[in-house]
Amino acid sequence: MEEELIPVPPELLWDYREAPADLMWRLNRIARWFPLRGRDRRTVRQLFLHRDELSFEPEIRVLIELYEEAWRAREREG
Repeated sequence: MEEELIPVPPELLWDYREAPADLMWRLNRIARWFPLRGRDRRTVRQLFLHRDELSFEPEIRVLIELYEEAWRAREREG
């Protein structure tokens, strides 16, 4: 099954007309601007799942993990 691509906000595409179809490119671009961009559930989940494959500062990794934890708690609470 092919992964659904995460949308990249237009303001993060200053050097591209359209975002490349590559999921890792999209997640890396969003991670550079996290948490200003990419806090929605779907994006946080993908950032979390691929955090070992992405290149970002350790602080961003911690933020992504905290956001994932918060989203999971929110889902448990309904």
